[in-house]
Amino acid sequence: MLKRFTDLSLRAKLVAVSSALVLALSAVLLIELPRAMDAQSLGWVQSRSLGLGQLLANALEAPVDFDDAAAAERALSGLHASRGAAYAQVVRSDGSILAAWSSRATPVVAPPGSGEGTAIVDGLLRVRVPVSTRSGRAADLLLGFDLQELEERRRDAQGSVLWVTALFLVLGLGSALGMGTLLARPLAEITGVARRVAREQEVDPGSLPVARGDEIGLLASAFAHMLEQLYGQRSQIARINADLAERVRERTQELARTNQALAELERTQEQLVLADRRVSVGRLAAGVAHEINNPLAFLSANLEFVSAELEGLRPGLPARPGASATGAELGQELCDAVADCRRGVQRVTHIVKGLKTFARDDDDQTQVLALEGPLEAAMEMAMHELKHRARLVRDYRASPRVAASEVRLSQVFLNLLMNAAQAFSEDDAEQNEVRVVLDVGPDGGAVVEVSDTGCGMSPEVLRRIFDPFYTTKPVGVGTGLGLPISRNIVHKYGGQIAVQSQPGAGTTFRITFPAPGEARPPPQAPGPRPSPDLAGLRLLVVDDEPDVARAVARALARDVEVFTAGGGREALERLERGEAFDAVLCDLMMPGMSGPEFYAALSALRPEYLPRTILMTGGAFTDSATAFLDGWHGHLLEKPLDRDLLRRTLHDLCT
Repeated sequence: MLKRFTDLSLRAKLVAVSSALVLALSAVLLIELPRAMDAQSLGWVQSRSLGLGQLLANALEAPVDFDDAAAAERALSGLHASRGAAYAQVVRSDGSILAAWSSRATPVVAPPGSGEGTAIVDGLLRVRVPVSTRSGRAADLLLGFDLQELEERRRDAQGSVLWVTALFLVLGLGSALGMGTLLARPLAEITGVARRVAREQEVDPGSLPVARGDEIGLLASAFAHMLEQLYGQRSQIARINADLAERVRERTQELARTNQALAELERTQEQLVLADRRVSVGRLAAGVAHEINNPLAFLSANLEFVSAELEGLRPGLPARPGASATGAELGQELCDAVADCRRGVQRVTHIVKGLKTFARDDDDQTQVLALEGPLEAAMEMAMHELKHRARLVRDYRASPRVAASEVRLSQVFLNLLMNAAQAFSEDDAEQNEVRVVLDVGPDGGAVVEVSDTGCGMSPEVLRRIFDPFYTTKPVGVGTGLGLPISRNIVHKYGGQIAVQSQPGAGTTFRITFPAPGEARPPPQAPGPRPSPDLAGLRLLVVDDEPDVARAVARALARDVEVFTAGGGREALERLERGEAFDAVLCDLMMPGMSGPEFYAALSALRPEYLPRTILMTGGAFTDSATAFLDGWHGHLLEKPLDRDLLRRTLHDLCT
């Protein structure tokens, strides 16, 4: 229904709305005006009848005072001249009738009552007026009038209402029709001009009703001005079209020349998306390493604690019932089992360390390092591919240290190892071999060779292996970026990379680094130090992993009183209550309140604890945590914790 109304013309809408308003007002007049006029007529008749009764009551004072019935009847008989009078009675105070008059054949008996007033009963308007005399006598004058006059007035009022309503309806509808026509006609003229313009027909702007001073005239003036601008711009549009056509031709030729470059950019974009995905995977690897380090921390600490305790308990262990082994032999077996577990933990720790290494972003953190570290990290990461395809052989010899980034060199070695692994199928791992050689070059520099006995490469492929995006691997397996990036990294640190390969005879990549300008002997490992005395030390351990906190407490239980808090807020509450500690050991990555957030809150609440705060971490995998560690100059311990290193750190911090 609403859609049908909106589809009507403006004139039809104006007529419809105006007609609806007129009809509504007419309905109100037909309903309310007769009621008001009827009430007015009734009030007039009642007022007239009551006034007549009061005049007659004044005339009856003397007859009532002297109890003169004849005089009272003469006074009442004067009612025959009053229009509509039906009866009259003078009733004494004891209820007897002094005099009565009626215009009907049968006298009408008035109902009893008291007080002055009017009422309509049985089709008559009945009036009661009290009569009082000077002597104190009282009586009531009862009058009855028929409603003929009232009905006549009602009929006259209804006729007037109908006439007024009809006149209002006719005038309202006529006004609505005229107003709609008056408003719609100039709009129709403007609409017709607009349609001719839309059909690209020539239109005279002077045909618009611009002389009007109302809103329609303003609309017509604006439209006429628009037409003048439109016609004035047609010649300009023609010139612009010609110019655009020439430019399109030139651009088309230019685009044709750059199609190849665009295709190359699309490939680059795909590789950038893949690189971004790899960054996300690296961040995920850092998070996984952190989550693995938490259980490794308490597992390593507990195994170290069990190993130390078993060493002291081994001589006194009883033999197992029914077994031939002695208690000492049983103790040795337990120590061996714990040692095996500790080696397994160390192996997992080494793998996690490799994950953390590849998740870091330290392109500019160049350091003097031994190449065994990045080589081992790369081999740990590639082992899942290598172990099913070939045997891995290490051939390490003495080699000088190199000034480079550990992460970037690990990336280079990982690329070479993955390429070597993918040169084999998974059918005969024992017959295939990948050999990693670390040696000294003729000029005294370090040399790394990664060779395989795989399928090799043809001369055509060999010439293009360092071209960006060139790959012989299927879509989704190779990107063509690994070797170009590896060459750039090696060149960045002053090295060279070369390759030798023959089809069916395997491939050898050789990386050489220049001889070091200044001999830098490797740092000497510190000798064994006696266990520091930490008797009476109070340590607060803040970690969301309860097992880590218990492991630390167990490792230091002999001489350190350890208190634990499951998060930063709990630790702050304990410090705010006034509990005193000699040192605080806090995890870096915690839910709710992280280590950096705890450190910031601690600086505001108890700044004296800042120099005695030690951070421990299993890996930072958020930007905020990494930025915090970049500016951290305090004590930092890696998970899993080394008990001796922890004790020495506490001793150096608190003594």
